[in-house]
Amino acid sequence: MSKIERLDQHTINSIAAGEVIDRPASVVKELVDNALDAGAETIRVEIRAGGVREIRVRDDGTGMSPADAALSLESHTTSKLRHVEDLDNLTSMGFRGEALASIAAVSRLSLVTREIGSEAGVRLEVEGGQRVFEGPAGAPEGTMISVKDLFYNTPARYKFLKSDMAEAAQVQERLCQLALTRPDVSFLLEKDGRTVLHSPGNGELLSAIFAVFGADIASAMHPVAYEEPPIHIRGFMSKPDYSRNNRARQVFIVNGRVIRSRILQAAVDEACTTYFMKGRHPVLVFHLNVPHAFVDVNVHPQKSEVRFWDDRKVFSAVFHAVKALLGDDRADRVQETVETPADLQRSAPVQQTFDLTKAAPAPSGIIRDDRPQQTEPLPPSASAPSAPVDARRTDEPLTRPEPKDGERKIADLIGSKILGQYLNTYIVLQIGSRLVLIDQHAAHERILYERLLKHPLKAADAGRQPLLLPVEVEVTPAEAAYIDENLSALADMGFEAEPFGPGTYVLRSAPDLKQQVDVQQFFSELIAALSENGEREDRSFHDAFALKACKSAIKASQPMSVSEIEHLLEDLQSLDNPYHCPHGRPITVEFTKTEIEKRFGRIV
Repeated sequence: MSKIERLDQHTINSIAAGEVIDRPASVVKELVDNALDAGAETIRVEIRAGGVREIRVRDDGTGMSPADAALSLESHTTSKLRHVEDLDNLTSMGFRGEALASIAAVSRLSLVTREIGSEAGVRLEVEGGQRVFEGPAGAPEGTMISVKDLFYNTPARYKFLKSDMAEAAQVQERLCQLALTRPDVSFLLEKDGRTVLHSPGNGELLSAIFAVFGADIASAMHPVAYEEPPIHIRGFMSKPDYSRNNRARQVFIVNGRVIRSRILQAAVDEACTTYFMKGRHPVLVFHLNVPHAFVDVNVHPQKSEVRFWDDRKVFSAVFHAVKALLGDDRADRVQETVETPADLQRSAPVQQTFDLTKAAPAPSGIIRDDRPQQTEPLPPSASAPSAPVDARRTDEPLTRPEPKDGERKIADLIGSKILGQYLNTYIVLQIGSRLVLIDQHAAHERILYERLLKHPLKAADAGRQPLLLPVEVEVTPAEAAYIDENLSALADMGFEAEPFGPGTYVLRSAPDLKQQVDVQQFFSELIAALSENGEREDRSFHDAFALKACKSAIKASQPMSVSEIEHLLEDLQSLDNPYHCPHGRPITVEFTKTEIEKRFGRIV
């Protein structure tokens, strides 16, 4: 008996479905791509139970004849190309002819369509890849496809689906991207009977951005138009006065197709280096038009990645487009010097603040320098440049760690001589014959972080402060899903959040952190970090405290009086880990007399 056998068509389709269809969002993308290729001007998507129970897509495109409708449900049947040479000049969204057959193989699919000019339409029904009905039907011009019970016959795939909220968020995310891709098409998404997206379809990209991202982001966007033949870039981008702590709202569209590209991300990061604070990123929507022969879209089963003919050329075009917007008039003169990195791996205005620290006890036992010192008071709301929360570094040690080489034992700071500040960023101390530098931001950040850890924000601890005026916060679909699934955990942290329309939540209370903080910004950045990294509930407090401490700590370039330095050094004495900030950076660095004299050539 032969060990090798030819697979039946149903098995072939089921295997193919695993490549193309992995969740409800991919079903929606494939069906909407087909609607766009059919010339639709209005596309309506309805989902129930995250799209697992049902997905329904209606369009007003050209529709199909009965013969074409029947053929469309078979594998490798397409109207988009005829020969392999056509791949070099693709203008359609789909082209492989796998989507409908793959979807029908793992669901109960119903297709109703009527071709423009025809008197009647046709209805086809397929269950698990087997056609169960075909006949005439009354229908408007266009196509309606209903997909029910996704993965009902493939339980192994079904069990890997996430919650209904998470799957619905992915569907909304995909449709939002498509709305940005085609601002000339009106998209409407209903989730369990509630409208969560409606773009006008007036052809204006800024209108689509308003519908997808909201009014605050749309008002912060600036137009981008740049050409570096054969590449043409148009779109919108925010400037440094409106930034985010992640890239969730950076959308790159190449020839009408949303893609993921480390090259394009790296180009934006490189261009923004001297304009945006560390850890901050612009919001942007870039449309890149590239000759079709210079882009290979046949790389990824879901067509979410492409291969460029010249990565350096694409990198350079995006780099200079960003530079031109940010006002660097040298961009056109340095074009030839830009190199692709070897490893391609601001916030809305303050709406309300709330107050939470206790004054530090007056310290003693520190020798003062006799020279005059700056005596400017330290603003209680000083905020430092944000840094991404690294959850791996927020675990507290069971015992105080020993200092590493180059780190001064904190106990030795008592009795030190304060020499002043270097660049208003590093505190300079003399301890015997040693010179010690302390990063004032890292030190204060660690103090605030451990102070917060010792007073957990549980509701029973009265750690919630009602807000005088509710604060509105705009979120992405993924962030909204995280909030909905973790309302109780957020309530334990002190946040009382309620849905307030599509993509918006209203905060009625916030944690009492004993510091001044922008409630809107703090909540937005916390949710962005947690939803992006998929943190567990038991990590939420650590992440919230690390982020809060970073935002509230003394910032670099801020003068400190002798009294404030003394308070800072005194507070360091009581920390469990006084050697590193919550993100792992060192707090102290020291130089010995020998090291200094070697630098001056006094000793060899």
